Amino acid sequence: MDANEFRRLIINMIRKGAIMDVNHASNPPTCRVSIGGPDDPDGEGLQTNWLPFLSVRAGTTREWNPPTKGEGVVLICPMGDPAQGVVLCGLNTDSAPAPSNSPDTHTRAYPDGAIVEYNHANHSLSATLPAGATVLIVAPGSVTVQTKDATVKADEMTIDAKNTKVTGSMLVMGAFEFQSGMTGSAGVAGGSTMKINGAADFTGEVTSQGKSLPNHTHMEQGDGKEVSKPL
Repeated sequence: MDANEFRRLIINMIRKGAIMDVNHASNPPTCRVSIGGPDDPDGEGLQTNWLPFLSVRAGTTREWNPPTKGEGVVLICPMGDPAQGVVLCGLNTDSAPAPSNSPDTHTRAYPDGAIVEYNHANHSLSATLPAGATVLIVAPGSVTVQTKDATVKADEMTIDAKNTKVTGSMLVMGAFEFQSGMTGSAGVAGGSTMKINGAADFTGEVTSQGKSLPNHTHMEQGDGKEVSKPL
């Protein structure tokens, strides 16, 4: 092996480049890398064949986050042979700068503008999604949210459950409407009664202890005397 060939192998062991194309359907997924430019004496515009790219995990735990065209990468070539190369993704460039410059955050930015960020200095987690985005959590067992204070802001909210239980007090500041009847046991658990501070308007019959409010009658007790209790 002459000196030039030896130098070429050493240079090609680790090279910087950029993604030319990605084959998402191959097994394993592969990409092509462009290295150097026409004026680079050590690269001469090298374009690799289809090569595998490294993922964060690829065992029983697997992650899918493929590279994109133009992304800066490092090409690692065993024996200095680009045909055996493996692509290490993730070099920031002028066209793809880091999404944050804070030492206190772990930030992930997506091409549609979504940003997920955790700030370990102030212990805050935020997920900012673009207009029209949706969130789906599927947990066949159960979901538990434990916190001191929770606020949900929405134009409309639906709770689709066979039974809904509220273990504490509930204040409804807007109009309250029910469509399938209402039952309760005021005074049984806490010794309190139902109170309405304001007017009440019923379009149907109202009964109390089996007596109709609009249709009950009384027994006359005599002139000038009180009538009987409702019959």
